[in-house]
Amino acid sequence: MAETMIRQGQLEQIACVLLALVVTGAAAHAASGPRIMSLNRSGMLAWTNALVPGVCTIETTPAADEAWLPAQNIFSTNATGNTIVPFSATNQFFRLRSVEVSATSQGFTNLVNTYGLLETVAGIGAGQLDGVSFWVAEYEGGPANAAALSRPHYAMSDRAGNLYIADKNSHSVLRVATDGTIHTHAGTHVGGYNGEGPMAATNLQLNFPNALWVRSDGTVYVLDTENARVRRVTTNGVMSTMFYAKSDPSTGLGGGRCLWVKDDETLAYFGNLDRIRKWTPSAGLQTLASGFTELGTFYVEPSGNLVVADRGAHYVYRVTAAGVKTVIAGNGTTGGGGDGFPALQTGLNGPRGVWPVPTGGYLLLTHDGCQLWYMDSANTMHLMLNGAGGRTHNGDGYFFYDLSELRISEGRSVTMDYAGNILVCESDYGFVRRIRFQRLPGN
Repeated sequence: MAETMIRQGQLEQIACVLLALVVTGAAAHAASGPRIMSLNRSGMLAWTNALVPGVCTIETTPAADEAWLPAQNIFSTNATGNTIVPFSATNQFFRLRSVEVSATSQGFTNLVNTYGLLETVAGIGAGQLDGVSFWVAEYEGGPANAAALSRPHYAMSDRAGNLYIADKNSHSVLRVATDGTIHTHAGTHVGGYNGEGPMAATNLQLNFPNALWVRSDGTVYVLDTENARVRRVTTNGVMSTMFYAKSDPSTGLGGGRCLWVKDDETLAYFGNLDRIRKWTPSAGLQTLASGFTELGTFYVEPSGNLVVADRGAHYVYRVTAAGVKTVIAGNGTTGGGGDGFPALQTGLNGPRGVWPVPTGGYLLLTHDGCQLWYMDSANTMHLMLNGAGGRTHNGDGYFFYDLSELRISEGRSVTMDYAGNILVCESDYGFVRRIRFQRLPGN
C-alpha cells in the first residue's frame, strides 16, 4: 500500500491549489506511489499514480498525530482521479491510500478490506408466502428497515443515492430515500390494471412487478409482468407505458426477472421464461437468445454483450449482441471447485444475480446456494458471503467478511450503487442488505 497526505488548513485560508504535500513511506513510494496533486476551494481533491486496478481511500484527521479515519473509497481504473472531500471549519488533514485489487489472492484480500459493515437497508422478514402482500399504510414514510417487504426481486440505486425496490407481491415499486425512509414510488399496492397513463405513478396499478432498471437521474423502468408492459416512471413521478407485449406468456413478459433499458430508450432487454427478449422502437419485440433453463438477472456490458445468470442450468453466460452464448462461470452442477478455483470448475447452485465490479470482475449471487461470489478478471472464484435457506439473517453491524457464519438466504439480485456499496436483494422473507464500501477504522 502507498499513501500521500495533504493539510486543509483554516477554511478561510484555503488556496485554490495545493496547500501542503507530504509523501509518506519509502523513497521509492515518493517516486512511484500515489500523490495528491491539488485541493481547491470547492473541495476537489486530485491525485495521480494510483494503483490500477485498485481502490483509493481518502482518510481524514484533525491533526497529523491523531488517528486517521476512513472517509471515502473510490475504485481506481486510471492512475489519475479526483473526488469531492468535505471541509470542516477547523484544521483538517487528508491522506490518500492506494491498494491494488488485481486478479490475485492478495488482490482479493485487498478488495475485501476496502469494504466494511453489513447492514439491512429494508425489510423485517415478516413473512414469506408467495402471492401475499405484507405492506401496510403505516410503513409509508417510516424507516425502511422497520417495514415488511413482499418478495422483493430487484433493488437498484440512482446517482443521488435513492434505492428503488421491485416489491413483487405488494404490486409496487418502493423507494428508500437517502435518510432511510421508505415510500411508495409506483403502484397502488393492489394488483391490477387501470390504464396506460401518463398519470401519477402512485395512482396507476402494477401487477406483480418482477424487475426494474434505474437511470442515473432517477428515471425508473418497471417490468410489469402480469400486465405485459414495461412502464416508465419519470423523475417527477409520472408513469406511462413504454411498450406493450402480448399477454400470452410465450410472447409476452411471463417469467421475466430482469430488465435493462438504454438511456436514450432505443433498446431494451428483458427475460421471458427461457429467452432473452429484445425491444427496439422500430422492430418491436424480437428474441435475442433462447435455450435457457430458468433465467435470473443479467447485465449489459459497454461492449453490448450480456452477462446472464441461468438459475436452472447452474451457469452464467456471456451472450453477444448477435445472440451467441458462451459459458463463463459454473460447471452445470451444484458442487465442485469453489473458493480459489477457476469459475468454469466451480458449481454454482442456482446463480440468479450478476453485477460488474470496476476491477474487471463480477459479483455472482446464488439463489439455492445462498452465497455471494466474486469472480475476478482472471475468472477465479472467491466467496464473499455465505448463507443457508430459510430465514437466515445474521451479521448486521459487523464486518461483512466472515465465511464461518451463515449470513444470507436465497439471493434474488445483486447490484452496486454509485458510491460502490454492494446491494443484495435476498430471501422470500424480504430483505435488502448493503455492504458498505468504506474501510473500518484501523483497517
